[in-house]
Amino acid sequence: MVDLQTGRILSTSGANQIYFPINGLISILSLGDVTPNFEVGMVGREGMYGIPFALGLKSTDFHASVLYPGQAWSISTTVFRTELHHNRGLQLALNRYINIVIEQLYNTCRCIKFHTLSERLAKWLLMSQDRSNALEFSITQETLASLLGVRRVGITAAANQLRSNGIIEYSRGHVTILNRKHLEKQACSCYLDETKLYTKTL
Repeated sequence: MVDLQTGRILSTSGANQIYFPINGLISILSLGDVTPNFEVGMVGREGMYGIPFALGLKSTDFHASVLYPGQAWSISTTVFRTELHHNRGLQLALNRYINIVIEQLYNTCRCIKFHTLSERLAKWLLMSQDRSNALEFSITQETLASLLGVRRVGITAAANQLRSNGIIEYSRGHVTILNRKHLEKQACSCYLDETKLYTKTL
């Protein structure tokens, strides 16, 4: 078991460990020049980080940063790949999880194109809670804007809308979910689609 400290970079290339979070949240970020910290995925207690390395790749165009602190089980990439070769059940489980990740990427592209920032923010908060099992988060507007690929002023407006409706409390980089049911109503349909996908696949 390893401690996941906020801001820790788990790997960029040549990773020798695969992580299975118990709590906390890992953010998978783009390494591009235009949006260097744009979030393309998140991993919490529902999944694992290290798919490219588990499949034998030596590098990736993304890196993983710990967004919320917690703990994780870790295993050597070599040991995992050896077990994967001999364990049919593990192969099937990994294939199902990879399918979920691919579906999430499709969903993210659609979400960015067709849904409002307020809907996307609500979805992001719900997904963060699902994966970290926390009602409170320490995250700045600058970080949220970077993760969602928008300007800070947009995050301010979206967060203020949720706060004025009594759904969240947001002050000095600290977010508290006050009414999850109402937050679900504010989120785009992508959230429910992804929840159903997890239930059906895993």
